[in-house]
This record gives sequence, structure tokens and C-alpha cells, in this order.
Amino acid sequence: MHAATRASLTLAVILTVATAPVAAATAATSPCFPGEGHQFDIGGEGAGIDLVVFLSVFENLGGEGGFGMEASGSVGNDSIVQLRAGVAFDGVGPAAAFLSNPFSRFSVVYDYSMNLPMFADSGVESSYEDDGSPVSGLETKSC
Repeated sequence: MHAATRASLTLAVILTVATAPVAAATAATSPCFPGEGHQFDIGGEGAGIDLVVFLSVFENLGGEGGFGMEASGSVGNDSIVQLRAGVAFDGVGPAAAFLSNPFSRFSVVYDYSMNLPMFADSGVESSYEDDGSPVSGLETKSC
């Protein structure tokens, strides 16, 4: 690849990353997932999504952790949709019990709600909630 092409591609990547409308921070906590998550705020004024990604099951090997995400979409001050989905791990615990049934230490995290405030006064069903796990065979952790 020519030096000018590489320089142009590098500049394009730097400008894309520098002007992206995503801000990231760490150390977000949750009642659903053990450990700390990584916070991302997507959007600005008006509509936006608050996203927390949990990877603590990989960051705290053998100990309590989670793998999943929490997302909350809103318009202005109105929360429209919220989703929590992933897997929580209670840690290895006693080695013999873990080796005989490793899935007993995992639980599914699932919680979904949608609210359409523009229909609240119309008599039409304007909200929906579901916390039943879409996965069978594993315990569901409530938030």
C-alpha cells in the first residue's frame, strides 16, 4: 500500500473516532449483574440510549461476574424502552459441586419493558413488561 493511501486511511480513522457521538465511562453497577460494567451514552439532545455492557465474568475469572447488557432508550425525559439481557455467574463455589453441575452457578438475566407515553391518555395499552426468560433450563435472576 502506498504511503499516501495509508496516511489518508489513518487520518480518516482518527477523524471518525474523534468525532463519534459515543462517550464511554467505566464502573457502572447494576442490581442485575454482579461486578462493574462499562457505560456508553449514545446520542445527544432528544433521543438517546444509555448502554451498560458487563464483562466481569471474564475480568474476574472464577469469581462472581456477569456477561450481558442493560440498555435504556429515551426521548427527552420519557423512557421508551429498557432491556436487560445476559448471564450472571455466582462464582465457582465448592469445586466438587461445580464440576458435577457447572450450570447451577449460572442464571439468565432478562427484563424488558416498553412505554409509549404518547398513547397514555388514549385508552390504548401504552406499556408492556416481560421478565420471563426466553431460555429454559437455567434459573432466571430477577432484577
